Amino acid sequence: MRLVKWLLAIVLAAGPVGAQPAPPQAAANEDPGDVVARVRFERAVRAELEGKREEAIREAQACIEAKPDGRFAAAARELIGRLHGDVPEPVRSTGVGPRTELVITATLSGLYLSSLIAAATESDQKGYVGWLMAGTGGALAGSILATSGARVPQSMPQMLQNGLGYGTAVTLLGSALGDVQGNIAGYVAAGAAAGAVAGLVAAPHLTGGDSAAMTATLVYGGLFPAAIAYVAGGGEGQGHAVRWAALAGSTAGIVLGPVLSSRLHWSRGRWNLISLGGAVGALFGGGTAVLAEVTDRGAVALATGGALAGLALTAALTGDFGSDEPRPGAASLLHFEEGKLSAGDVASAVIASERGALLRVLDGRF
Repeated sequence: MRLVKWLLAIVLAAGPVGAQPAPPQAAANEDPGDVVARVRFERAVRAELEGKREEAIREAQACIEAKPDGRFAAAARELIGRLHGDVPEPVRSTGVGPRTELVITATLSGLYLSSLIAAATESDQKGYVGWLMAGTGGALAGSILATSGARVPQSMPQMLQNGLGYGTAVTLLGSALGDVQGNIAGYVAAGAAAGAVAGLVAAPHLTGGDSAAMTATLVYGGLFPAAIAYVAGGGEGQGHAVRWAALAGSTAGIVLGPVLSSRLHWSRGRWNLISLGGAVGALFGGGTAVLAEVTDRGAVALATGGALAGLALTAALTGDFGSDEPRPGAASLLHFEEGKLSAGDVASAVIASERGALLRVLDGRF
């Protein structure tokens, strides 16, 4: 009898079979919809544990309706599917997609940089081909080997593009503003390579939405001020003013992009579609100028207005393209994994809290 009581006490202490982990705690930045979703999800979990299947499904559906793109929506849908008995195999993020995209982007970047180096060294035909072969082949093999066994952040492929593009633009604009003469391909290659490295270093600290938002603000942040300077300045003869406007606008866009992304929480796909919509709008605006035989400042104004309309319209039409991925968690000074201790990410080790700043010293997988 004593043995039976002892076994019963163990079972009761362990809780119901198949019990779910405790729901996430309330976040500091919850809006009313998040609060309702969290409460409904907690009720659904509790009802499932108590065997109240219909109530659990009803509460889970209410959670989804309260915040379809919230942090509890995916768990609520999984709970409903589990209770209906039709849960598919869970899809796990392995980083294969971003890794493939990064390898392709790195290979094209190698082609671009090697062509600039060939031009800078004024190579003959055979030398030019040799540079292209070395650049593309080296980038392809190097990117595959460098990412082997690693999880590539969603933001990394696009941050490589952002860095390469910004480095190129800054070098070209700076050379034009400084009236640099002669072969500047070497300067452009150096600027593009430096930008690419900076983009890769920054990528782990950014989400996919951040990287795509940066692309949009970098491109249109440079083009719109340049177009305004051209139209307002009287058209031709405003070269320096246009270049300064483009340089200042694109540089501001580098900072503004992640800030906008942190406020809007749009997915990377949505940001890229919005950028595409702006380009299509500019095409329509420029096409209208051609059909109406409008030239010079009028054509630039129409193309700029078309780009603005395209951005706004695409943003309005892509509201169902989901929200951004969760932000990267804070790192620590030291990281332990597979029996090895390594240096962590010092830049992300400081965590803001209500009591001040906290410093994470160690994290890892044990």
